[in-house]
Amino acid sequence: MKVLMFHNVGEPPKNARLKSLYVKPEKFKRWLNLLDRLNFRFVKPQELEPTGRGVLLTFDDAYRDFLENAFPVIKALKAHAIVFVPAKFVGQFNRWDYQKVNAIKPIMNWEELSFLVKEGVEIGSHTLTHPFLTKIPPAEARREIEDSKKLLEDKLGVEVKGFCYPYGDHNREVVEMVKKAGYQYAFTTIKGTYAQSPSKWEIRRIYASGYWTTLRFLWECLK
Repeated sequence: MKVLMFHNVGEPPKNARLKSLYVKPEKFKRWLNLLDRLNFRFVKPQELEPTGRGVLLTFDDAYRDFLENAFPVIKALKAHAIVFVPAKFVGQFNRWDYQKVNAIKPIMNWEELSFLVKEGVEIGSHTLTHPFLTKIPPAEARREIEDSKKLLEDKLGVEVKGFCYPYGDHNREVVEMVKKAGYQYAFTTIKGTYAQSPSKWEIRRIYASGYWTTLRFLWECLK
């Protein structure tokens, strides 16, 4: 099985950098409809298995274009998704990299996240402020991991089971922090299948590039 990693589902701003982060809405719809026609299962994190034709849809950073452009497609297909939220920036924007990518990307607010929870979308933690966890003091990293879980659970009224390492940045110490915080699974940015993942707290993913053709997307899901 494969875990697909998305960021933005929308049209990239004209002057934005890293436009591969944007999958255009019509392309996203075409990709998911194709997987559905080919009888791929859209699985939940706890349904991941080493073998089988299944995909898990993951979305980093909780951008509002998920609600506007991705969610309607996911709902129509009765699919599943997990959205990773930088909890301190709910209702704000991508403060951690807006200058680097030359784009201000709105992040969903609590009301919008609550709506998604009621619709069956899983919410995971992407820390409080999206730092490089191995480059900050351990006590600060622990706070980012633990307090984001608590904040999301308090605001949304659901258990937060999943975690995603910002920038994919992690080491053995950080992984142990995530385990001790009570997360049941965590996702990296290392390319690979679920079967190739070292553990449930180091799950590998496939970065779905907005530059891909439909044929390339299908190849990545099938190989």
